[in-house]
Amino acid sequence: MLVSYRTEIHLRDTDATGVLYFAEQFRLALEAFEHFLKESGLSLNELIQKSSFLMPIVHAEGDYFAPLQVGDEIEIFPALSRLGTSSFTVSARFMKKGGEVGKVSIVHVAVDKSSKRSIPIPEPLRKVLSKLPQVETASL
Repeated sequence: MLVSYRTEIHLRDTDATGVLYFAEQFRLALEAFEHFLKESGLSLNELIQKSSFLMPIVHAEGDYFAPLQVGDEIEIFPALSRLGTSSFTVSARFMKKGGEVGKVSIVHVAVDKSSKRSIPIPEPLRKVLSKLPQVETASL
């Protein structure tokens, strides 16, 4: 199942040079992932408020291939590039007019709220993550 999220670059997303600020690339990728979770029936609000675990980010990296500016319409394609015992990696490809303009890779780890220690990814989350398209990290 192909998953995508459409959005537009706003002034608040850019830096002094008028192009997408690097931190905003990660925010947009997370927004696309959050949209996927919501569409899959997993509310982040409920997860944060009611579950016994969290899924903080422990590593992130990104690349730009072309500048994105105010008004650019983009489509973001989140995918699962790794599903481990206690961590998972979500990648996202940024597309503009059919061409790839950027990519990110974000590693989350499942952590028990009380002990703050990593735990196996809970089955409900694992089930939702398995709905994401799977890609190899090298193909990002």
